[in-house]
Amino acid sequence: MATPFRTDHVGSMVRPERLLDARDLHQAGKLSREELTRIEDECILEALDLQRSAGIAVLTDGEMRRDAYTTDQYDAIEGFAEEWPIVEQTRPDGTKVMVEMHNKRVIGKLRQVRRLAKHEAAFMQRHANGVYKVTMPTPVRPPAQAQQDVPAPYANWDEVQQDIVDIFRDEMVALAREGVPFLQMDKVPTVYLNAEMRAGLQQGGIDPEASLAKEIAYENACFDAVRAEFPDVVLAMHLCRGNRVAWVGGSGGYDLAAEQLFNGRHVDRFLLEYDTERAGGFEPLRFVPKGRVVMLGLLSTKTSHLESKDDLLRRIDEASKFIPVEQLAIGPQCGFQSAANRDGANMTIDEERRKMELIVEVAREVWG
Repeated sequence: MATPFRTDHVGSMVRPERLLDARDLHQAGKLSREELTRIEDECILEALDLQRSAGIAVLTDGEMRRDAYTTDQYDAIEGFAEEWPIVEQTRPDGTKVMVEMHNKRVIGKLRQVRRLAKHEAAFMQRHANGVYKVTMPTPVRPPAQAQQDVPAPYANWDEVQQDIVDIFRDEMVALAREGVPFLQMDKVPTVYLNAEMRAGLQQGGIDPEASLAKEIAYENACFDAVRAEFPDVVLAMHLCRGNRVAWVGGSGGYDLAAEQLFNGRHVDRFLLEYDTERAGGFEPLRFVPKGRVVMLGLLSTKTSHLESKDDLLRRIDEASKFIPVEQLAIGPQCGFQSAANRDGANMTIDEERRKMELIVEVAREVWG
């Protein structure tokens, strides 16, 4: 609570068109890695300028070097393979659609071939000129994957999971040793928040409470390793529901798992989605322990519509009925562009800037 950081954002930012063009050229073998890095550097410096000019307290590199928010682990660890399962989803109008999803599955012994985020952190250390964070996906694999065949040479899925956790734990400690002041983990907890999905777990022989407890223990192993050596590093968990309008798999408030989610994790900050009704009400915030900060994700990255300042102030007031306002901060509910593709952004860079400026304006009115 010594540095509550009243303004924050999840991490990714809208990619400039020239960066998307450069990535396409590089993948086609028409642009060198060195030239792509130069363009990434330029875009990160512009993203830093945007955040500073808006007044955001915690800076990121916008994840400009990533194809998606999970890129680091898959680029740095051998033993994963791509798969594109077809799943049924329900759109907001109630229609059922079959959607091709990108996923990675473990097919063999996992072996780290390079650092996950050292290249990102080193650039930020030189150029941020302020508090910055490095974001990472959770090391935890989805519960359903544990029901698949265990790839050789592993005897069970716990061994697979422990290998991934060990890599992430060592990476987070290394980043802290190198001076990163703020480390954030991103997790999609939907399967534990949605009653229908919880029922599906139970039908598959998985106890939701026990499964979530095991996941939290794995994640805490990473957080605790950093905390033991670097007590001043800020640790955060973003509980993600996605930033695509059509994806409603994120439906369900925090109620069904709030006590586990908030009491069990050894972090300083929670970044939560609260931009739409699918995230439920503020009542579960009563389970957040004293001394922890909740960034209310009240502004949406799923639309370019600029929220009303009065509405944001009203919602902060509503939340303060369940958690002291001193434990609150404000930001967007998810990343501005979690994947570097042509339809990955829901707004322009200027619209993104206005959202950030509004975040800061509201924070100043509430907290001074």
